[in-house]
Parts: sequence; structure tokens; C-alpha cells
Amino acid sequence: MLTIKTIFIALIAANLGFCCPQSTYSIEDGLEIARINNARRATRNIPEPKKIAITNVRVFDGEKLLPLGTVFIDGDKIVAHAEGAEVVDGNGGTLLPGLIDAHTHPASVDDLEALATNGVTSTMVMMCRPPAVCESLLNHTGLTDVRFCGLGATSPNSSLAMQFSVSENQTISSPSQAPQFVAEQLAIGATFIKIAEDVLTSPTRLDQPTLNALVDAAHAKNVPVACHAADYAAFDAALASHADQIQHAPQDFPLDSPLIARFIAQKTVSVPTLLIFQEYIARGAAPASAYGVANTSVTRLYHAGVPILAGTDSTPVNAVPFGVGLHNELENLVGAGMSTVDVLRSATVLAAQHNLLWDRGVIAPGMRADVVLISGDPIANISATRNIQKVWITGMEYKGVTTSS
Repeated sequence: MLTIKTIFIALIAANLGFCCPQSTYSIEDGLEIARINNARRATRNIPEPKKIAITNVRVFDGEKLLPLGTVFIDGDKIVAHAEGAEVVDGNGGTLLPGLIDAHTHPASVDDLEALATNGVTSTMVMMCRPPAVCESLLNHTGLTDVRFCGLGATSPNSSLAMQFSVSENQTISSPSQAPQFVAEQLAIGATFIKIAEDVLTSPTRLDQPTLNALVDAAHAKNVPVACHAADYAAFDAALASHADQIQHAPQDFPLDSPLIARFIAQKTVSVPTLLIFQEYIARGAAPASAYGVANTSVTRLYHAGVPILAGTDSTPVNAVPFGVGLHNELENLVGAGMSTVDVLRSATVLAAQHNLLWDRGVIAPGMRADVVLISGDPIANISATRNIQKVWITGMEYKGVTTSS
């Protein structure tokens, strides 16, 4: 009998494509994964909504830590006050908005559990095949909230098409196909569109007119576009298309002033996923220089004022762990020269705003009650985000947290 673990070995080849094997993952395996996930949703015990008062905490307000105070939760919302609330002593710790990983590939409820354990309460899923896998991760009450793109748009015989075994009739070869492709993804619940402008070694890429048409079709539906790019030429093409976000960083040449000026003029967002470069280098799948090139791009983008979001590219089969990986990436971003405040913003308020998650990312009355209690001061030391004491998702305490000190 197939298990989730054995299926995952072939599920998602890590998607920068430096030297990924072709996936042997089948539609049948995907449907089995979805069946298991749906069964776990049906049998999940959902706690009753509560009124909670988290006392003696410093709240990160997006700019600084506020003085010690109290945050009230009533059901799934943060409120100004909740009479008769159960008191939770924060012990002088820090209360963060729920963390958001802007680039993952979860495929099982176990992956959602790992994210929740580490304070990641929302995530943007960058591709599922078949889309039923992503659909089966929706609405697991009390676990990490998933937003997904459906299939990524890619050209026939591209590296991504081969890695994910995408059939030719699901690829894009001309601008005329763009509106239908976008409509199909939205019909299955996608909240954004992913385009793969692919990698250095890809046999094919989307041409510029097709790339432009995909972005135009998504924008016509008021849907943002995340474009996967892994070299300088792909970044040039993604910017020419006016994609909203560009995932990863170029591995061949650092971004220079002309390209960065276009980021700023177009208000394009960067999700560099530095962690995946470390993973590829560690297993010999990328040259040792790749991280330095990517890191330089992040430093330049940040100092130019380009918004940067924290994303990991975690998958079930690479060495980038769900949840823990985001804390690693926050440290990487500090290493690239970002302030700790801006790094916290990259995984909270900015990640929410740029992914149209208007009900989260800040701790304020009326907002979704996704909050993370940690010990320590993450502005003084970003590694304090690892010191998780409690996690609430839509006001429900996630009980799988292993308390850190």
C-alpha cells in the first residue's frame, strides 16, 4: 500500500532546476495523497472557540515592540476587549503576527503540522500536481492556512514540465492560450498565478509575448502573478511582463542597477528564497558561487527599497524543512544586510499585503487571530523567532508546539 512518505519521494523535485531529476510522480499517486489529506480533515478534532486574554506581552506592531500589555481574542478575531476571557500569561515575551512563508510546496497534513509548530500560520503554495493535492490542504481548521496557484504556467518540454510530469495539453505555447489557462486555475481555487520562466538548463522557455499575455490575463481578473526566475535573463523577461512578484534570485549574475530600477518603477516584489541556494550547494547541485550571487542581489534590492518577502521553497523531498526553514531564511535575510525589523515585516505585514491577505499580518482589533508567542526580543536578535511558546491560528491554540527557551 502506498504511503504519503513513499509517494513524496517522487512528488516535487525542488524547483530551481539546477540538476533536478525528472519526477515519476503520477496523477494516481496525487489523488491518493489528496484522499489521505481529506480523510484527516474529516477526522480532525476542532476545539471550541474561546475568549482569550494574552497578558504581559510586548506586541510587534510592524515597526517596534510595544510596552507590555494585553491582547484579546474572541473566537477567530483579535478584539479590543473580551469580558470573561481565559488569561494566558505571556511572561514578558513577544507576540508576533502569525508568520507567513511566501513560497512553499506542502503536500500533506504533516507538512501543515510542521509549519504550524514553527509559528507559520499562512503559506503561499507555488504549485501542486494534480491540483487536487492543493485543494486537499484547504480548510484544515486550526492548521496553517494555504493559498495556492494551481498549476504553474510553463512551456512544452521545459525543465519544470519534465520535473512535474506536466502533460503537453497543460502547458502554454502561445499568447492566445493565456486567458483560458488563468481561468482554469481560478476555477479550482487559485488565488494567484505562477509563471515559470524556468532555468538556465531548460530546453524551452515561455517567449515574451506569451509571458506578457499570462500576466495581462491574470491582472484582468485582479489576480497577482508570481514569476519563477533563476537567471538574469529570466528576471529581465519577468520584469518586462510586469509580474507582481519574482521568486528566487539569479544564480548567474547579481541584479544590477538597471534591473533594480525597474523593480522600483513597477513596484515589483522579491521573494529570494536564499535557503534553497544553500540546500543545492550542500548537495552539489549548484556551484558554490551561487549563494554569493543571490545574496548580493538581495542586498542591492533591499538598499534600493524593493519590498522583500521571506520564502523558503520547502518541499517534502528537499533538505529545506517546513516551518524551521522560515526561521533559517529570516537569519539569511539579516545576513544579507536587512534590519531585523524589516525581516520581521517580510514574514508578517508585507507578506500579507503583497499576497492580498488583508485580514492578517498585524495584531489589531478586527484582524484574524493568528499570533505567535515567543520568548526573547527578535529585534535585538532575529533568532528569537525560534523560541516559540504558543501558537494560535484563528484563535485556536495549536497544541503541537514543543516549547523552546
